[in-house]
Amino acid sequence: MQLGKQIQQSWGALFLFIYAAGFLYLSSFELSKPVHLFAAGVPSVFLVFLSVVFNDGLMEFFAGDVIEESFNRIDGRTGDDEFYWDADQDTQDRIDRMDGKAHRHLVTVLSGLLIGVSLPFAVNDLYGLTYAVFSLIGSLVVIYLFSYREYRNLRQVVKSSVKLYDITDED
Repeated sequence: MQLGKQIQQSWGALFLFIYAAGFLYLSSFELSKPVHLFAAGVPSVFLVFLSVVFNDGLMEFFAGDVIEESFNRIDGRTGDDEFYWDADQDTQDRIDRMDGKAHRHLVTVLSGLLIGVSLPFAVNDLYGLTYAVFSLIGSLVVIYLFSYREYRNLRQVVKSSVKLYDITDED
């Protein structure tokens, strides 16, 4: 997977960039505009890089039981053959698009967790403890919208990947 392509296609990385840019803008850091934007992009690039490097482990953590169930169903349909490598180019492209979609959901889950966990600390740094307590509500909303919903979508994408492996008898 190309890192730039993954960053461009992930809403989670975009919202993490906006969150970091907003924090840097409101903070007391004296950064010039280009450095400010560069510094705001570092968390998104780093998160996407780590999600690409540790993709298998993260997918196993977030959707391991669904992946195992799907692999068992795929093995039941395809037998011991390497279906992906034996399939035509169109089928391989559809499988690759499904993998990319699952990875984008994974990046959004991780971004939501990072924003949700760090939000009270950022608000505490900017405005004080009183507002940080109120930001816990915002943190829960972010975790629900970005992490929990995308977590469910990620699991659904993995479940629906079985449909790509349907074998038709066209011989």
